[in-house]
Amino acid sequence: MSTAFFRKMLRRHRNPVSGFEGGKNAGNIVNVQDTRRRPMKKLSIVLILMLLRPAIGQVLYNPNDERFKSLYLEKAQSDYKLQKDTFDRQKILYDKGLISQQEFEQSEAGFKTAQVTYQQAILSLAFEQPHVTIDKAIKYQSKDGLIYVKLTLRNTTSGIIANGEKNVESFGDIRTDQLANIYVSLLNDNHAVVSQPYEAKIGMMKFNEPVTVDFVLLQDLDYVTVKDVYGDKSEERKILLQMDESANRVLITPDQFSQEADLGSQANYTMTLALFSSRSDIYRLSVVNLPRQISWDFVDAQNSEGRNTRLSQVKFSQDVNSRQLSLALYLPDRYDGTTFNVDQAVEFFVVAVPRNAEGQTFDDTKKYSASDLDKMHVSYARLELVPRGVGKIVVQATNYYQEIRPGDKVTMNLTVLNDGTRPLDNIRPHVDAPVNWTPVVTPDLIESLQPGKDQNVVVTLIPPSGLEVGDYEATVKTSAFSSNRRVDGENKSIRIHISSKSNVLGTVIPVMMILGIVAGAVVLGVKTGRK
Repeated sequence: MSTAFFRKMLRRHRNPVSGFEGGKNAGNIVNVQDTRRRPMKKLSIVLILMLLRPAIGQVLYNPNDERFKSLYLEKAQSDYKLQKDTFDRQKILYDKGLISQQEFEQSEAGFKTAQVTYQQAILSLAFEQPHVTIDKAIKYQSKDGLIYVKLTLRNTTSGIIANGEKNVESFGDIRTDQLANIYVSLLNDNHAVVSQPYEAKIGMMKFNEPVTVDFVLLQDLDYVTVKDVYGDKSEERKILLQMDESANRVLITPDQFSQEADLGSQANYTMTLALFSSRSDIYRLSVVNLPRQISWDFVDAQNSEGRNTRLSQVKFSQDVNSRQLSLALYLPDRYDGTTFNVDQAVEFFVVAVPRNAEGQTFDDTKKYSASDLDKMHVSYARLELVPRGVGKIVVQATNYYQEIRPGDKVTMNLTVLNDGTRPLDNIRPHVDAPVNWTPVVTPDLIESLQPGKDQNVVVTLIPPSGLEVGDYEATVKTSAFSSNRRVDGENKSIRIHISSKSNVLGTVIPVMMILGIVAGAVVLGVKTGRK
């Protein structure tokens, strides 16, 4: 409401009853009391509006008031056009010398003030609710095995362009249809950045035009938090990553791609299988390039009953698009050196083939490369196994039972054998003897033993004097090192029996008595037979 409006209203109500004395209303039957009250009521309204004019103007022209931003823009636009027209006319008059410089400068100052106010109104409405929408977040795997996230963002700021304000003028760098300097990153549940680059910058986003950013996912996740910062606003939204349906394959992600395992032991590879497809399908699981001496099984790692359920195929659906599995490898006790060697890495592949794929079979006698599997359009993951040889100490003896008389010593021949698949170094035989016994081992150190080789060791046990008759026990222990790892042999027990000294007289008398009884019985029998 301008000052001219209030002046016009005052002039109209300066003579409240003049309108009823002539003109087209003359001669009408009018209640005089009503004709007097009606103008007075209008005048009261005008006076109230005049009193409230400062407050109304403050509410109407406040750019921070969300309710009146559109009205504020319309008023600022009208004032700007009015001041611009006035300035253009004053400039023409000033150029012709018809007005003074002071009048021209006053007109120019009014125009610039209206222009700044109009620009503020445009920015206030244009960025009333700045917002960036996430259209899509697609997770996919590249040929180099890295996991990517293709994030598509859109500028959906609720501003002038969004509200159809096409008649708004543009002033230099002021653009109401763009957002500048948007910073985007991906976070996990611990609020750590899991994207590479850690933070991507989008220089400019036009209104309602999608912008795509590719991230390398440093941690294999199904859910991520998208953080975007623009201006003085920061947003975080947790989203579910979509699988790349165009790939139509299974992403195999092992927790450990390389392991070491001793011969005769078991190696386990835990892995996640995620389906990148819009179709439900069943996939056959297999292992290629693994030596025939090493057997394998796939085990369900999500079995709630705690049992190792063996699997040969897995089924995916729209509801279940990921599975946790474990690959168990069983290494033989021995190796022949033809299919693999100890301490050398064995590379192999875990593959998942759609059950309905025709001709996708593998030959155990053929070595497959990654390019071969790519041509077959199967899903795979490269794994590695390093078989380690084992040094094993075996102590052998003819008899572990010894019987001696007081004053004698025990002497035993032992054989120390390397029954493993790795050389043994610094082998030390050791005897834990009974109290006061003196053990002697010859030799007490064997520098090295190759697999399958043995060494004779003599163990001597010297008992103390005055030892009582009875049973005693000693223990033979062996230790060595194999590939900087300590190897302990199986303990062997030696049982020793101490017998008393022999008594000749005590032995002869009973024998003579027995012989006399036998001879008497024979003579008596002969005499009886003659009679």
